[in-house]
Amino acid sequence: MTRSLFILLSVLLLQPLAWSQTTDNLKLADKLEPITQANFFEEEGYATWGGHIVKEGDSYYLIYSRWKTKGGDWLTTSEIAIAQADDLAGPYRHLKVLLKGSGKGHWNELMAHNPKLKKFGDTWHLYFISSRPGKSRNHIRDSQRIGVATSTSITGPFVPSTQAIVEPAKPVFNITVNPGVTQRPDGSYLMILKGDIKAKTPEQAMPQRIQGLATSPTPTGPFSIQPQPAISGMDTEDASLWYDTKRKRYYAIFHAHHYIGLITSTDGIQWDKAQHSKVTGKSFPSPDGKAITVGSIERPFLYIEDGQAKALCLSTRRKGKGYNHGRCLIIPLKP
Repeated sequence: MTRSLFILLSVLLLQPLAWSQTTDNLKLADKLEPITQANFFEEEGYATWGGHIVKEGDSYYLIYSRWKTKGGDWLTTSEIAIAQADDLAGPYRHLKVLLKGSGKGHWNELMAHNPKLKKFGDTWHLYFISSRPGKSRNHIRDSQRIGVATSTSITGPFVPSTQAIVEPAKPVFNITVNPGVTQRPDGSYLMILKGDIKAKTPEQAMPQRIQGLATSPTPTGPFSIQPQPAISGMDTEDASLWYDTKRKRYYAIFHAHHYIGLITSTDGIQWDKAQHSKVTGKSFPSPDGKAITVGSIERPFLYIEDGQAKALCLSTRRKGKGYNHGRCLIIPLKP
């Protein structure tokens, strides 16, 4: 082989790798606009959680969980609701409840929580988690599974699946919760979800949580857990997933308790830390130059319109307060 031919072949072989690396240029940290208290969505008498935005026609809709601040509990009494606004930044007005627990005898007896609403074809798919009764809170916790409810209208009625659509399987143990779903270029469906890193009994302490992966030929499942998780080296939660058609790669945004992070993949199976992996911490600038600091940052969701990231949705708690003081935060993004 001549030297020139060897160099040419080397360049050609390295081109796909170089192209893959250069397409990972999503940098959200520089896009966050300052916020005020008006950026928080709250509802009198309720904790609000897991809010994310969907556009239909000329309206923006916030899909979120809620439960009563007095006597309510996300694990047992949460329900999924919808609010509407004429502008992306709001204000959002509560419209109705979309989904509750189905009652005694059903897999989703107690609650409906942590929604993700996606439209595939002409059908809206409302992914959610639910739980069943148990003799202790840990028993109820370990009963959590993922389901999907479908409707031809964004405001329902939504009909929930008669059974969970993904069950724990190695390397995901005990629970399957907090789904994010996207359609792959080949037409199949990819889910990212949370589970435990090892098996346990309800009496044992909660282990580290991981971000598992599952696939299905249809958006309603059943989904099959894949052998390799997306994140397993640290405790993480609440990943949202999408396929970036411009960059030809997947991204997932997650929380690691003290910060919001970003991972990426070219095939949806092998995941790595994104080049610009840290998105934000718990403090946000405000127009007056002072910081607004919250007690937690969870349930990250990136709202994308016409291929452009327009808003980052988060769930927050007031400093020093519990989940019954939860509220949704919508952060506009710079172009």
